[in-house]
Amino acid sequence: MTYSGKKVLITGANSGLGLAVATRFARLGADTILVCRTKEAGEKAVLDIESEAPDASVRLMICDLASMVSIDRFIADVKAEHTSLDLLFNNAAVMKRDRTETEDGFEMMFQVNYLAPFILMNSLLGPLRSSSTHLVLGNGRPSAKLRLDLDDLQFEKHYRMYNSFFKTKLCLLLASMELAYRPESQGVSIHMADPGPFKSGLVREVAWPAGWIKNLFSATVDDAADNILYVAGSDEARAETGNVFKKRQQVPLTSYWKDAEVRDRLWSDTEAMIEKARSH
Repeated sequence: MTYSGKKVLITGANSGLGLAVATRFARLGADTILVCRTKEAGEKAVLDIESEAPDASVRLMICDLASMVSIDRFIADVKAEHTSLDLLFNNAAVMKRDRTETEDGFEMMFQVNYLAPFILMNSLLGPLRSSSTHLVLGNGRPSAKLRLDLDDLQFEKHYRMYNSFFKTKLCLLLASMELAYRPESQGVSIHMADPGPFKSGLVREVAWPAGWIKNLFSATVDDAADNILYVAGSDEARAETGNVFKKRQQVPLTSYWKDAEVRDRLWSDTEAMIEKARSH
């Protein structure tokens, strides 16, 4: 499909997969909005993209996904500046060796990898619905065997870096599938997209040599970006909602991913956490 004039918003766009995906969209003529945590990193990313695509339309917006204040300010800015949005790619993620908390009191990975994209995709449904292509993509596809401990969503009892990281991705998957079939998202296609294993800076806190070995046998970030662009441009993805993709293939939903009781409990608990954090 043509992206000329389409508005795409990408979180974590200053490096890695986010930067590679943003560069692809910019080359294809999209109005590309880079969402970055710091101005310095974001401005460098803009220059990197413009060096490869001099005629690109690239815009930088700042948002610290580990701060509810920053998230809410960012959402207000997006709505004020953009009446429509064609694609939201919830790409940003962190992986922490040790359990740490944000300024809002949430476990860091839980907030950045799950709560922040949960808030973004719910809050930006209006601009998305106003576009002709209206697509939300979450990044990731946890193991079909993985299960949440709904009484320990922030890993206060059990914290293991890899396991906890993928549980935050499972939270995002379950919430995305739930939102896809809620009436408020009608007219917006919502999916999870796994680009496959790729060389990533996420493993910087992984003990050597495990992280090095993982990257050694992984695809390039450019290959991963191509997979995301394939899903984003898929007629199937835009015609349907509530699907999970791995690379370029649709993956059947497991019984756990479709479990209404699990999804409802996660959703209600998530809303309660956000409301409590905003009231403080």
